[in-house]
Amino acid sequence: MLPALQLFVGALAGCIAWALWHRSTGHSPPIGLAIGVSVGGLLLTSTRFWPLLAVAVLLTYWLFQSPFPLIEQLFRALGLALGALVTAMLIKRRGINPNELLDPRSILWIFLAAVAGSLVAATIVALGATVVGQPATFIDRFAQQGLGMILVAPLVLVWATPPRERWSPLRWVGFVAVMLFCGAIAAHAFLTTTGSPMSWAIFPPLVLAALGWHLRGATTSVVISALIVLWSTEIETGPFSTAASDHRQLLAQIFVAVTCATIFLLAAYADERHAEDKLSLAARRLEIARLNLTNMVRDATSAVAILDRNLHFVATSKRFITDFRLPEGVSIEGRSHFEVFPTCAPERRQQYARVLAGETLSGNGDALHHPDGTVDYVRWSFHPWRDEDSQIAGVVITSEFITAEMEARRRLEEAERRYRAVFEQAGVGVARLSLEGVFLEVNDRICEMTGYPRNELLGQNCRKVGTAEQWPSTEEGIQALARGEIPLYSDDRMLRLPDGQLRPVHCTANMVRAGDGAPDYIAVVILDVSRRIAAQRALEESEKLLRLAQEAAGVGVWEINLIRGGSRHSPESARLFGLEWHEGEYRLADVADRLGIDQVIELRKAIVHARRTQGPLDMTLRLTMADGEIRWVTLQGRYDPHNGQPRLLGLIIDITHDIEAEAQLREAHEKLLRLARLNAMGAMASTLAHELNQPLAAITNYLEACRYLTRSRGDPDHDILDALDRARVQALRAGDIIRKIRSFTVTGEVNQAHLDLDRVIRTACTAVRQLKVSREVTIECDCDTGEAELIGDALQIEQVLTNLIRNAVEATSHSPLREVSVTARTEEHEVIVRIADSGPGLSDAILDNLFEPFRTTKESGTGLGLPICRTIVEAHGGRLWAENRPEGGAMFSFALPSVEASVTA
Repeated sequence: MLPALQLFVGALAGCIAWALWHRSTGHSPPIGLAIGVSVGGLLLTSTRFWPLLAVAVLLTYWLFQSPFPLIEQLFRALGLALGALVTAMLIKRRGINPNELLDPRSILWIFLAAVAGSLVAATIVALGATVVGQPATFIDRFAQQGLGMILVAPLVLVWATPPRERWSPLRWVGFVAVMLFCGAIAAHAFLTTTGSPMSWAIFPPLVLAALGWHLRGATTSVVISALIVLWSTEIETGPFSTAASDHRQLLAQIFVAVTCATIFLLAAYADERHAEDKLSLAARRLEIARLNLTNMVRDATSAVAILDRNLHFVATSKRFITDFRLPEGVSIEGRSHFEVFPTCAPERRQQYARVLAGETLSGNGDALHHPDGTVDYVRWSFHPWRDEDSQIAGVVITSEFITAEMEARRRLEEAERRYRAVFEQAGVGVARLSLEGVFLEVNDRICEMTGYPRNELLGQNCRKVGTAEQWPSTEEGIQALARGEIPLYSDDRMLRLPDGQLRPVHCTANMVRAGDGAPDYIAVVILDVSRRIAAQRALEESEKLLRLAQEAAGVGVWEINLIRGGSRHSPESARLFGLEWHEGEYRLADVADRLGIDQVIELRKAIVHARRTQGPLDMTLRLTMADGEIRWVTLQGRYDPHNGQPRLLGLIIDITHDIEAEAQLREAHEKLLRLARLNAMGAMASTLAHELNQPLAAITNYLEACRYLTRSRGDPDHDILDALDRARVQALRAGDIIRKIRSFTVTGEVNQAHLDLDRVIRTACTAVRQLKVSREVTIECDCDTGEAELIGDALQIEQVLTNLIRNAVEATSHSPLREVSVTARTEEHEVIVRIADSGPGLSDAILDNLFEPFRTTKESGTGLGLPICRTIVEAHGGRLWAENRPEGGAMFSFALPSVEASVTA
């Protein structure tokens, strides 16, 4: 992007200069400044940017509002761009670099390329003029474009490329003075005279500029003189003023072209000769310096090598050849460093480039890998060296092989590292003691265990951290080590901390001897065992608590070895199996008599299945103890791989009380069911007796009426009266039977016993909680009957409570809040029990006949539950009623009289 921008700006500047000349004189300038700048720009950048030249021409026409028609502007722009492109391509095709443009061997080709480009440019411009009907000035355009190419393009290239040598300030002053002198002579010869043949006067200063300042002087002075000469034709002064006006400008252009070619050729030869002389002089100086340097380097006792700027060897010492294992007798001078060392690290090129830029580099201990696989370590340094002009001429390499030193240092560092790793980073305390027991060195772990900083321990006797009771035996052990009586001292000790606390440790000490076998110092290793002792105590305490918990909960731990088949038991597990506990293994035969043959077979199958599936073991066993006691236990275990020794680990839990409680609960439920069936039958019988009394009474009345009507006739039929009498006897007999049945059901006998109502309520609540319908219901029980005494049948009262609580739970099935509360309180010589729920409550229609038989609100109800409950409560001398709660829901209540109330009644 930047080269294209520079090309465009340069071409635009040349076009603007052309436009300014045209505006001031009224016609085109005699030299194509724009095309000369364009050719130089294309040579410096790239020929693919040539369209920018046409854009620069069109932009100039737009800025200065050119009077040319648009079609002519396009032809002029295209002519400049293509003419510059043809010249640049011919020069590049020849392989001529921009800095070799004025080389004597290239000048002829340059002129031919300029002629070709000028022809192309002039032809296109003339064609454009013809298209718009203007006269075609082909010769003028050809001379103008060609002169611009051979004059301006070299000027651009010479000043754009870096010079071969730097100019001093004095040389710059001389250059400016000569340029002014050339301009003054040209102005005097062409601007102040008319018709005088003074054109030759400009040659001496131009020759001076070319010989003294070579290409820069020649191009600059020729351009200055050419502009003055061409300007003189515009103002009609100078030697060409006497020529015809039609040929004046052409003669001036030819004169400038000839002068330009002559001076450029002279400058090129002068520059080449100067370069050759300077190169020859430098070569002689370099050869002398190289000879002296080579002799000095070869005799050097260290490994030294000198490289030039191209990194070719200039001189090497014999030590360098030997150290780097180069072939002896084969000179490497003049060969590239990277040819001699093809496996050299890639970063060496960057390092040499930095040294050639003026840096000094060094390294210490770099690895050098030889072709045979061995490795040497080198200490090296790179220094730049300078020529007679103080310019950096190459690199001086000095090296020293320090393989032995590096190996010794590495071993020392490795030994030190290992020692420090063992000493400082050890997880135990490590110290060095003198033969008198004084601390010579301690690690951080010693300081942590003793509680003293390092500076307070060093130089102190180890008695400082011991106890007075143990010091005599410790001192005796140190002396025994010093005398060589024992090779090692090891014992448990107590450390006394600065705050007086004691810390248990284990100390191990041995004697370290010097090279001559004399005792040197005592090495001590101290291990903190406080955590181990604390863990042992905690483990013992934990085992005690575990055994206590197992004994209290009736839980034991067992393990079955699936390889050998034996089992191990905790004391509680052995007790539950009725075995004497010991540490060894038990066999299944030891408990076979307690299990029975069937359970032994089932247990073996369960163990085999758990091993095959690697799954759990869960089964219940019935044990018959030696004294006949029946004990129920459950085995719960899991599979454990145990490092290739599979086993079953588990618990044994005594569930005898649970089994007995479950049996008692089933028995109580059966009793309740039998009682419920009896009560239902009694209620039905009572109902039937009540309902049948009326039709029987009606039958009796009808029979009496028939007897009366029969007797009231004059001649009654005695057979009819006899039959009516017989029917009346049977009806009365049926009524007596029904009354007896009703009296039995109403006044049935009640088991009179002391009644613990609180216990009965809790039992009923527990029974209902176990039902599936009560899973999401909260049943709260609040009993406080005080010292009230009740007489009655506990099973019948439990039946009432169970029925009422279950009805309350079912009433909350569609309520968002499902709660049931059971309360019992003593009020005025009676105990009132209330069962309240959070359901929808009872309607008025249901409340009126709630306790009538066969009245129910359930889809599957019989309508006998509440009548039975009411019958039982009334049989105990109590009462049962129902009502709705103000806050919502229903509440069933029944009252039972206390013993005092019953006696009073």
